Amino acid sequence: MKDFNCPSCGASIHFQSSVSVSCVCSYCRSLLVRHDTAVELIGTMAQLPDDISPLQIGTTGKYKNIGFTLLGRVKVGWEDGNWNEWFFVTDEGKKGWLAEAQGSLALSFEVEGDDVLDHIPKLGGTFSIHKTVFVVADIKDTTCLGSEGELPVAARNGRVSKVVDLAGPDGEFASAEFILHTPARMYVGEYVEFNQLNLAHLRALPGWSEKALPQPSSQKKHADAGW
Repeated sequence: MKDFNCPSCGASIHFQSSVSVSCVCSYCRSLLVRHDTAVELIGTMAQLPDDISPLQIGTTGKYKNIGFTLLGRVKVGWEDGNWNEWFFVTDEGKKGWLAEAQGSLALSFEVEGDDVLDHIPKLGGTFSIHKTVFVVADIKDTTCLGSEGELPVAARNGRVSKVVDLAGPDGEFASAEFILHTPARMYVGEYVEFNQLNLAHLRALPGWSEKALPQPSSQKKHADAGW
């Protein structure tokens, strides 16, 4: 991957993935968007507050025997709290998200084409994704509280969106994000247990070790987990 220099502070910027379109400079917190031959400064990110999470940029894991690496994070807020969305890329180059909220984890991948909602539905409505019928379980207004690392989108501070959560018949979940003047994005995945993912390179936390980290339940509903 091509290296760049931050137009604000001059620090070296290295994108690890070809699917990443933006990053936050780790030195001056500038939000940068990548173009063919340069990066563009489009804003500044506030320093994200510490939270009690063992995950961090550089954490690796495996999902269905395919390795992945966490490259970035978006902290999302809503009226009842906030949660982390960790952006990852698999060893095969596929992009995905690992949502972390109050000890629960959910892993998803973006879908395209006819399996994307083209309008904001009503609670209780149904929608078919990959031939699976999902029920609209929750609709909430969210705000981007900040981001770090590499991302496949430019997540500015204060970006507002409407998030629609859908539940499948066998524990599957889906989520659609609607942002003004932007095509909707749809994600489909499942709840996962911490110890299912073979996570490594975790953040050191006082009194914790990688062998003694809590094992959260993955069976909570979105509303319970704060999504």
